[in-house]
Amino acid sequence: MLAATPFGELPNAQLDELASALEAESFAAHATVIREGDIGDRLYLIVEGVVEVTVAGPRGAVPLATLGPGELFGELALLSPSARRQATVTTRGPLRALSLRAATFHRSLNAHPGARAAFVSAREALGVAEFLKVTASPFAALDARARRQLAARLERRRVPAGTTFVRQGEPGDCCYLIRSGAVEVTRTTEGEERKLATLGPGALFGEAALLTEAPRNATIRALEFCDLLLLHRSDLIEAAESRRELSSRLLELLQLRSQPRQVPGVVAMRRASRDGDVITVLKHPAGRYFLLSAQGLFIWKLLDGKHTLRDLTLAYVSEFKAFAPQAIAELIANLGAAGFVTGAHLRFEVREKEHWLRRATTLARGVLEWQVSVSGLDPRLTRLYRGGVRLLFTRPAQVGLAALAVAGFVAFLRVGARAGVTINDGPVLLLVLLPGQLLATLVHEAGHAFTTKAFGRDVVRAGVGWYWFGPIAFVDTSDMWLAERWPRVAVSLAGPYANVVLAGVAALGAAIISSDFGAAALWQLALASYVSLLFDLNPLLEFDGYYVLMDLLERPNLRQRALAWLRWQLPAAIRQPRALGGHMVELLYAVASLAYIGAAAVFTALLYRLLLQDWLAGLLSRPVATALGWVVATSFVVLVSAGTIGDLRAARAPARSL
Repeated sequence: MLAATPFGELPNAQLDELASALEAESFAAHATVIREGDIGDRLYLIVEGVVEVTVAGPRGAVPLATLGPGELFGELALLSPSARRQATVTTRGPLRALSLRAATFHRSLNAHPGARAAFVSAREALGVAEFLKVTASPFAALDARARRQLAARLERRRVPAGTTFVRQGEPGDCCYLIRSGAVEVTRTTEGEERKLATLGPGALFGEAALLTEAPRNATIRALEFCDLLLLHRSDLIEAAESRRELSSRLLELLQLRSQPRQVPGVVAMRRASRDGDVITVLKHPAGRYFLLSAQGLFIWKLLDGKHTLRDLTLAYVSEFKAFAPQAIAELIANLGAAGFVTGAHLRFEVREKEHWLRRATTLARGVLEWQVSVSGLDPRLTRLYRGGVRLLFTRPAQVGLAALAVAGFVAFLRVGARAGVTINDGPVLLLVLLPGQLLATLVHEAGHAFTTKAFGRDVVRAGVGWYWFGPIAFVDTSDMWLAERWPRVAVSLAGPYANVVLAGVAALGAAIISSDFGAAALWQLALASYVSLLFDLNPLLEFDGYYVLMDLLERPNLRQRALAWLRWQLPAAIRQPRALGGHMVELLYAVASLAYIGAAAVFTALLYRLLLQDWLAGLLSRPVATALGWVVATSFVVLVSAGTIGDLRAARAPARSL
């Protein structure tokens, strides 16, 4: 057993001599073997049992390590000039150990300098691990094994008083933990140096530059002789990636030190909600938007690059008599992620190793929801609107369009029998309908775009993509968030309304035209427009009906909030039904949305299977075509299921809203 300890540096003859000097000792459960502060006269080698090593902390005993068979304890006091015990060791159960007296221990080490060096090195590493545990640094969150592993990577650096060893603006390659001494933190802004803080033992600094790859944001000067522990970027990142608790603590530390600043050019506009509350909408120069409550606006006004999270929390307490650091940090993190603030180092590059399920669901969501877009269209749309399209938004024109839609629907019902005749030239009819559907899509999106212009707002971008069960086209009307509720509803309904008018025109054309083929083609176009209307008004996916419902309820991001409630709060609500109060909308919407996705996925998969199977049957044998059809259908259901799971996993736990 001795060979597996630092005694392994001794020759075999010396090991045999030490083994003969070992004394067997036994201790009862929960017995104190050595006590912190006592004079040490021997060390112990555990044969059987487990002990816990603790040190005294401000709030009681702080556990440092758990030791088992084959491990030593008590040797540190024998290596210390004071011979004082540096920790308390208590048995967890019955313990059998071998002890070695101090005189024998020193005689062996004096004769063999290599063994002494091994013990001194082990003592230093354990001392650093103990220091990591008792400090207020993020490393205190690590377990004993992780602390010992990290301690082995730390470099020791001694810095004389008056030395400036970190300079603002330089790249960062390491962070520092103060073991003893004190440093001064300063920052130079617009040529003026300002003192930020004085840090003492246990303080960690320099980690922000490592985690964010940003230049050093402050200068550090030693006020007195400092004993520092240095950790390089690669070691810090590896430690944070392998230990979730460490990355969480590092994030908290960055939040506390962050001094976010508003991005220039952001415009804040206020409007009243349905309940009479004032909501502020931030508009970014790049065309992004962010909604703020009155409390959120209070925090926004303080983001001047001079206030830390601590400052913001104290100001919030003074103004609203509420303590909400987590909600404030979440707000700033979201603002930073959306590009509305700078200096908010609240999301950094430390990433946990992704589980296969997370990777799969992320991939599925990427397949089910993607888009490409172009920007810079607003000037052209503005010219078109002013050049004549605005006449469609006059009262007489709107009355005429409404009459056209009603007359067209009546014609659609009357022409149905004639248009339902068998058409021999089906492929030709399909070639007619495809351009018709393209026209319907353009009219739909033009309805959204020009109604937005009618309310004096910008159309940020337009594009195409795929959303769950089929292709989509869209125009970005996010600028309408700056308007009141009913204009927003009008813009959402403008697209479906434009399709209703187009369907009416097509149906009237089918009633007037003499050609049976032409009547069938126009009637089919009207039918497709009416059917697409049902999909567009479906509020269970993020189509026009969803945005109408969201505006009517005044619940931004309804789908995300509902899924988040279903994931994080439904279990508690099941145990305590009273917790459902005020959340029935989220519950009903989330359940209906998931049920619809499931039903639509099965229906679409079966439709794909039948269409694909019939097509393949002409190329392959019927059994092979059937098998391939089921493979495709099953794959689609799995893809949709993974995407739904991904949506639920992406739904973050709701924090107090600002």
